[in-house]
Amino acid sequence: MRTAAIDIGSNSVRLLVAERAPGGGLFVCRRGLEITRLGEGIAKGGAIAERAAERTLEAVGRLAAAAREAGAASVLAFGTAALREAANALVFIRRVRETAGIDVRVLTGGEEALLAWRGMTRVLSPPLDGVVAVDIGGGSVELAADPAGGFPVSASLPLGCVRMTERFLSSDPPAGAGMEALRRHASETLAAGMPTSIPRPATRLVGAGGTITSAATLSLGLDTYAPERIHGFALTSREVGRLAALLASLPLAPRREIRGIEAKRADILPAGLLVLGAVMEFFSVPSLTVSDEGILHAALLELSGSDQDITLRGNELRTNIP
Repeated sequence: MRTAAIDIGSNSVRLLVAERAPGGGLFVCRRGLEITRLGEGIAKGGAIAERAAERTLEAVGRLAAAAREAGAASVLAFGTAALREAANALVFIRRVRETAGIDVRVLTGGEEALLAWRGMTRVLSPPLDGVVAVDIGGGSVELAADPAGGFPVSASLPLGCVRMTERFLSSDPPAGAGMEALRRHASETLAAGMPTSIPRPATRLVGAGGTITSAATLSLGLDTYAPERIHGFALTSREVGRLAALLASLPLAPRREIRGIEAKRADILPAGLLVLGAVMEFFSVPSLTVSDEGILHAALLELSGSDQDITLRGNELRTNIP
């Protein structure tokens, strides 16, 4: 039986459709992503703007239809930071039900971080004590660790790349003063909001989300996103700094033309990379292991009742990260 999960994020709406494989694993048979910027302006205005709502509703409708066309018997949809914060979130959720025929569950920051942890670390070789997982979204950054080998601890911090771009990098190209202010703010927020039970320094950092996978795509010189290439890639802090400086030096128009960058992500990528650099510095790690798997994969595991490996079809066969 095929199942589907839709992640309604602050920057994008993502779809994953999978079916149970022999032995209890999952075959991922369809993906989808549309950048809709649902979280646009929420930090300032406190509500979802109508244009952002309309873009996102249309995208959710298309992806829900794609899931059904792919044979999904059930669709799990969930929302993250934008729907946690917006005063009119319930109105938006009702509109999703009316237009797409699906219910949306709003995850707490802790739930989001723990799902991200499960999705990213599922393919890591043990031990996991000292490993920290990070997922940079549009509205928030989720961090999680399992230092005692029991129930993971987590933090959800308001450092998402849409939020940080709107607050600090509104000029084109980004001003040096804004970049420095963003770095300082990210470092201070990490220091103030990180639970002491999350290990520091980390023995290993594993990361997911559009900022991190885009950085890996650029570093590898790929024209388009290739899950089988970026999964397990070691992204160094030096490379993160280089990419942040390069992209921030360019106006938005030429930045959008760089191969490997989604045009609709080009405006928020510098902020995301600056936040990522601050995270890597905070945990004193020289590199990060990139994961193609995260919250969507963990959600599908829960929906299917499977605790086994997820395997991608064809040339996207998933292998464990040593």
